[in-house]
Amino acid sequence: MEHTKKMLEITGRLIYPITVGESAFIHEGEGIRRTSTVLSMEKMSQSEIRFETQNTRYLLRMSSGMEVSAV
Repeated sequence: MEHTKKMLEITGRLIYPITVGESAFIHEGEGIRRTSTVLSMEKMSQSEIRFETQNTRYLLRMSSGMEVSAV
């Protein structure tokens, strides 16, 4: 049985740069999101990044005035 990961589009700002092999921490309007371990990432623009964790695929849109940080 094939397991399909869910896709989330979120808006927020990074608390720390995204690092493969670590959890991502994102500040959203409702609080702070801690993801499972990041497996891969791709910077799409100065304000968007796609990344995949063990459980989920994300499209992060940075809150106004914030730029993407990725390691």
